[in-house]
Amino acid sequence: RVIDAPPPPELRVEAVAYGSVAARVGRGTERLGIEVDGRVTRTLDVPKGPRSVSIALPVGDRRIRVRAVGLGGRTWSRAVRTYVLPKSARRAGRVPGFLDARLQRDLGSIVARVPATTGVYAQHLVTGCGAAVNANAQFPAASTLKAAMLVDAVRRGRARELRGDLDRMISVSSDEAANRVIAALGGGSLEAGGASITDTLRDLGLERTLVRRGYILTDRRPIPIGATNAPALATNFITTPFELGRLKVAIHRGAIPRGGIGRLGIGRKEARREVLGRLLRVLDRTKLAQGVPSDVPLAHKSGFTRHVRHDAGLIYVKSGPIVAVGMSWNDSGVSHTAGTRFLSKVARSAVRRLEGGGACSGIPLRAKR
Repeated sequence: RVIDAPPPPELRVEAVAYGSVAARVGRGTERLGIEVDGRVTRTLDVPKGPRSVSIALPVGDRRIRVRAVGLGGRTWSRAVRTYVLPKSARRAGRVPGFLDARLQRDLGSIVARVPATTGVYAQHLVTGCGAAVNANAQFPAASTLKAAMLVDAVRRGRARELRGDLDRMISVSSDEAANRVIAALGGGSLEAGGASITDTLRDLGLERTLVRRGYILTDRRPIPIGATNAPALATNFITTPFELGRLKVAIHRGAIPRGGIGRLGIGRKEARREVLGRLLRVLDRTKLAQGVPSDVPLAHKSGFTRHVRHDAGLIYVKSGPIVAVGMSWNDSGVSHTAGTRFLSKVARSAVRRLEGGGACSGIPLRAKR
């Protein structure tokens, strides 16, 4: 009799995966061939009968297909794309955590060399170990709060309608696209849109962060009215390093799901597809990204104007996620070079000290690789 080829495997994949994906395998399948980014990387023997098989994958932005091989021939699954994080990224951890004295000294030394008012927050989310400098000071937020706009748009059920603008707002940090998003969230009003986003921030427990209205799309600058050695807050976007860190942690927890933006009614699949997936594919590879090893996933949103250089992100090292935030302001300006040097040092120090979990007092959670 004629033996048919096994049916094509069915990949069960979301926008963000945690170490592996599942494939439903039909009868007659004896082996699976795993293709990652156009290259078959390995094969797996499969016991007889239909079953679900877990397929481990390398971290990064991956295009995946699976080939079923049996006596009657071979068939391929459809190709899917997912961003693979390490298994440890499923851990939620706690915020705030416990002081790592060595990291505190390292960050203090970095901050002391920056010719600007700065704030820093860094923490390993599994062990709780971390450090902070001036982390509750309010800064002009620049583009960092585009992550909050993204969360609010998803919460309000507008992600599909605003997809193109959300992509441009996050991937290339377009202010024009952000203003269209803010206006849409406010029924045509930038002020009402800012209030909607601020309401979402309040519902996440962020009391020192706000959005007033849209971005000013002009080179005109107001007469500077400020205080010595403190950021002038004559801006539509205000936040602190600590609250930016909490926002990123809320996104991380919503994707697991362990609360976070899930408390806003955003489901796990939406959190991964619409929020975390976008932040993992931000095109800016300066600032924090310059201090993170190229093979380590980074979900971040930076922001800059002539006066500020900021970045806030989740660094997915093998032992678990690290949240890292750096903010800098100077009334006479912060250069791209100085800002990137500062932020890359923050990321490098956080990874170097916390990739093994860090060392802190209290009762830290145990880091698992």
